[in-house]
Amino acid sequence: MILDKIALCDFRSYGGYHEIDLTPRTRYGAERPIVLFGGLNGAGKTTLLLAIKLALYGRQALGVGTTKADYESFIDGCIHQSNLALVKPNSAYVEIEFTYGKLGQRLQYRVRRSWVKDGKVTRESVKIWDDKEELGDLTQEECQGFLNELIPVGVSELFFFDGEKIAELAEDSSGNALGDAIRRLLGLDVVEKLRNDLRVYALRRETRRADQTSAEAIETAQSEFDHLKSQVEHERATLDEKRKALQDLRYKKDQAESRLVENGGHWGETRQNQQARVSELTDNLKRQQKDLRELLAGAYPLSLATNVLGEAVKELATELENENQQQVSTALESFAKKLKKNLDESGRKLVDSTLKKTKKVKPNKSLLLDITSREHAALEYLIDKELPTISKQVRASNERVANIEQDLDTISLQIQRAPDEQTLADEFAKLSELNERIAELTADVAVRSRDLKLTYHHTIEMARNLRRLHENLSDKRASEQPIDYAIKARALLKDFAQVNAERKVTQLETEFADAFCRLARKEDVLVRAEIDPQSFAVKLIGANGEVIDKTQLSAGEKQIYAIAMLEALARTSGRKLPVIIDTPLGRLDSRHRTNLVEHYFPRASHQVVLLSTDTEVDEPFYKSLSPNISHVYEIQFDEDEKASTLREGYFWRQAAYKEAI
Repeated sequence: MILDKIALCDFRSYGGYHEIDLTPRTRYGAERPIVLFGGLNGAGKTTLLLAIKLALYGRQALGVGTTKADYESFIDGCIHQSNLALVKPNSAYVEIEFTYGKLGQRLQYRVRRSWVKDGKVTRESVKIWDDKEELGDLTQEECQGFLNELIPVGVSELFFFDGEKIAELAEDSSGNALGDAIRRLLGLDVVEKLRNDLRVYALRRETRRADQTSAEAIETAQSEFDHLKSQVEHERATLDEKRKALQDLRYKKDQAESRLVENGGHWGETRQNQQARVSELTDNLKRQQKDLRELLAGAYPLSLATNVLGEAVKELATELENENQQQVSTALESFAKKLKKNLDESGRKLVDSTLKKTKKVKPNKSLLLDITSREHAALEYLIDKELPTISKQVRASNERVANIEQDLDTISLQIQRAPDEQTLADEFAKLSELNERIAELTADVAVRSRDLKLTYHHTIEMARNLRRLHENLSDKRASEQPIDYAIKARALLKDFAQVNAERKVTQLETEFADAFCRLARKEDVLVRAEIDPQSFAVKLIGANGEVIDKTQLSAGEKQIYAIAMLEALARTSGRKLPVIIDTPLGRLDSRHRTNLVEHYFPRASHQVVLLSTDTEVDEPFYKSLSPNISHVYEIQFDEDEKASTLREGYFWRQAAYKEAI
């Protein structure tokens, strides 16, 4: 299949009529599969993807469980409303032309889905042209059935998807999202519906053969079961919506917290604490400075002249020694004089001879430092013991003062940098509101999960009761051939679904391993996936064969996992459909983006429509994609008219677009 053209008339932001050529072109003898649309957020890129889905599937494009009222309300909002238009349009339509290969033939189809608002009622119309001839004999339901047969809605989700689909598959830890995709890919939803229809057929046949009492019991049980089943589906759809809304709120909360941090919210929150810390440090600084002054007022200044004090102590020791020797010499001479008075001549000569041999000490007429021995010992103790201790205390006290002053400077700078609390009031208010809404929605999700579980259990019990009633009825009568056929057909369909699932899952695992290895970086831990054909639970396997918890994967690895799985599902489907991707590179790092640009987009399909912003496919990535780009469009949004327009080119390539890409 090739999408040749899309036309929009008064649809969402596209006021008036717009026709867009999507057919891949041949340049320099080579077919180029990529048609690139560029536009800023809100310009109207997603509208193009939505238009294609709506043209093909109508209400089914909005998902399972969308009511007619919800669909009409949604479509009412899709009719373009220009600020400058004098007459507001009350109708809109989307139209696609595509070439479809069937049994070796190329068929040309054109599908137009239009809406007209008539008062409070919105009427929808679907028209199909086959090779320019309208299929006028088909009812609206038959037209939709014809389109569903050409391109099943479940299969289309593997080819037409946006960043939300990638994120859903990337973040899905339960395996439900992948399980739904595989079931639709294999047509197991159709098989299951057929099995349920056969079961209803058999039950109705049994009911008709039952006696009145049994029939009434079965009818009552069946009615209650159908009601509970419908209630389960409704509650599950509502719960899914609530969970998605909760996920969106948490994402908005993360963004709000990031903005708060960027705007200085962290410092704004702690300004008061920091100011209290300044007061505490200032008091401590005063105490430390007082202690330091007391140390400096004592003997510490003497430590600044330790060399001079050492010389003085040595001089004092010399003076004390000389003084002691003088005292000894004087005492000896006095004693000798007294002794000589009592000796004879020879004795006196002996004393004089002895005195001559004794060293004479000259009297010290001028003392530089006249202190006592006790004072000398005290000074010596001061220099050797007290001054080193005092110096150490002064250094420690001075270091404490310096550290406190440094802390004060740092905190003062932080307080200066911190924005005023009033500046962040709005951000804090928004964050507080988000937290309240998250808390309320979390509680709501918990309550709805509990209610769904209870309703589900009631449904199971009612199904068991209904089965018992039918079994009791079956025991009372002989088997009827149509019922036997229906029962056997259901068993056969169950076996068929199992065998088909096992076969396709094996192929899917191979396709996934090939796609992931091609798109991943060398350091990515994931290598392959093992899929249970019964539950479709996915087990991720690393290079060494170890099982990897999906929550351990980085955001980039999860995105690549999702894209590789979508590619594997598409290839396993065996369908040749165009690939349309809206905002595909939002959460990828540069190396993962490069792998996607070089190894996925050029070979994703024979026709690839990319809807991107200028920050996703920027100039380097545009250059890498150029050899595979057929043509490009830029979507521009006029804020005054609230309307989108298209022109060929891509942001910076408007003037030079006529050159070869």
